[in-house]
Amino acid sequence: MNVDGTRSVTLKDVARAAGVHVSTASRALDPAKSWRISPETIARVNLAVERLGYTPDMIAKGLKRGTTMMVGVVVPDLENPFWGSMIRGIGEQVEERGLVTVVTETLESHDRLARALNSLLSRRVDAVVVAAARNTDLYLLSEFAEKIPALVLAVRNITASGLPHVTQDDRHGGELVGVHLAELGHKVVAQLRGPGDIELFEHRTEGFRRAAATGGLVEVTVSESAREVTVGEGRRLMQLTFGQNRSNPPTAVFAHADVMAIGAIEELEARGLRCPDDVSVIGYDDAPLVSHVNPPLSTIRLPGHGLGRAAGRAVVRMIDDPSASYAETIPAELIARGSTAAPPSHEALIARLEAAS
Repeated sequence: MNVDGTRSVTLKDVARAAGVHVSTASRALDPAKSWRISPETIARVNLAVERLGYTPDMIAKGLKRGTTMMVGVVVPDLENPFWGSMIRGIGEQVEERGLVTVVTETLESHDRLARALNSLLSRRVDAVVVAAARNTDLYLLSEFAEKIPALVLAVRNITASGLPHVTQDDRHGGELVGVHLAELGHKVVAQLRGPGDIELFEHRTEGFRRAAATGGLVEVTVSESAREVTVGEGRRLMQLTFGQNRSNPPTAVFAHADVMAIGAIEELEARGLRCPDDVSVIGYDDAPLVSHVNPPLSTIRLPGHGLGRAAGRAVVRMIDDPSASYAETIPAELIARGSTAAPPSHEALIARLEAAS
């Protein structure tokens, strides 16, 4: 019975209106079984659904199957615009199988991750995509994987876990940045590194240093890594970079995430410096809107939507076959925009920094 006192439309009503058996109507509305039904019958059933305003009872459907038709998605920080496109990609892929996503964030906390996983487990979700993994979460995730039908790591992998994963070639991404800056003529560079216990940032560091050594670049010291991936941390690390390298400042900076790159540019502006005239800045992710900041941000494209769809495909495959393994690596791509350019003379940059201090 509906809240207005009218009788709810049932699957039997839909079947009667479409002129088919109830089981046929059920299969026609189930993406996993509709291949058994002719396109004409499916169209007739869908027309009846639309005309009658039928809404399937997903809870009852899940209980009948022993599932909840839900996929949990765990991300680090919902304020970071990158994660929205990834979540959308996952949703688009799993919805083709009649599944829906349930999203939560960890705020980079191991305890919050543990609570999120336990909460999703208690809700009997059919699968979980974790995009917030840190190296310190290895044992937690390995234990959880034994309790859930399907667990996929997305964007952030922990190689030692051996878990199914969908990631990018972050080493190559770091290499692309080093090659780009060398080709522009930079000689002294710096990295604003992401948190040290996240594997992808380790790989970006390694790739950049490999390319820097090959291209004859000098990487100056920045003693700390980011505590979290935020604009504020990018600005703090940019301050440290100048403070620790007064006599040999970098003419280009590689920030391990776009939001950190934006923080670095804010710090340059606060010191009266210009990007890229005085210091070039390049990020990583190609997050939404970074092409519209001033100057447009050079970056490595991390295709959130594509990674999400790949993670969704992995989830569907593992639900179908829990014994299946899955590993997909998406290639890195350099997007050169206005925030990177040929360097000024080192003497000119030192003079401008002295004048600004």
